[in-house]
Amino acid sequence: DDEVIVFTPAYDCYKPAIELAGGEPIFIKLKGEEFKIDWDEVRKIINRRTRMIIINTPHNPTGSVLSADDLITLERLVDGTDIIILSDEVYEHIIFDGLRHESAARYPKLVERSFIVSSFGKTYHTTGWKIGYCLAPKALMQEFRKVHQYLVFSVFTPAQYAYAEFLKNRDAYLELPAFYQAKRDLFRSAVETSKFKLLPTKGTYFQLLDYTEMSDKLDVDYANYLTIDHKVAGIPTSVFYYRDVKTKHLRFCFAKDDETIKKACDILSSL
Repeated sequence: DDEVIVFTPAYDCYKPAIELAGGEPIFIKLKGEEFKIDWDEVRKIINRRTRMIIINTPHNPTGSVLSADDLITLERLVDGTDIIILSDEVYEHIIFDGLRHESAARYPKLVERSFIVSSFGKTYHTTGWKIGYCLAPKALMQEFRKVHQYLVFSVFTPAQYAYAEFLKNRDAYLELPAFYQAKRDLFRSAVETSKFKLLPTKGTYFQLLDYTEMSDKLDVDYANYLTIDHKVAGIPTSVFYYRDVKTKHLRFCFAKDDETIKKACDILSSL
């Protein structure tokens, strides 16, 4: 009967992982164009079967970020319970407009109950290497390692040496916000005069575009149309929900060289 609260739209590995472990995902939809958590709704859903809450900031697929108030509210909600927090922070260094990344590690009462997951791949542009890391207090990490040793036997040696070298250069990741914000701003300015509506993005390397004024197609169909007919690929956001949700949003990735961004945006602006 263990339940795990998941905020949707959500990265697509959460639900299968919960179900594989015999749990039941409980979905709460993020609200508005800024995809905010309704904490009153969370408070009503928490019960004796709630075992875990998964948070993700900066958020894939929407590019929203959690604020200090969000983390303080979460801290109060779980105080006095046995609820574990799984904090997905793989885009921790890709955050814009001078905002501070609000990690669970900043909040003492969350630290004692949180698994914090991050990604060398996102930070060092090596997503294909599939190497990340997990932080947790000793008691939780002891349990984590019992499972982990049978999931991942080892990480290939060259990558370990490479990351050890990368980590000596703090500028490689501390300058990421400016690097990706320039690409975000380039993408947004290049489609500003198009018929697409730009939604806010405060982190990650994703931008949501609303095509409501352009087509009545479902988002999966519209994504297919853009890919096949115009050679620009976007991800329909309905695939990040777990019930029948109709959206008119597509997620575009701007982790590309500037010429590729400009070329794609020229096509999008011509529609």
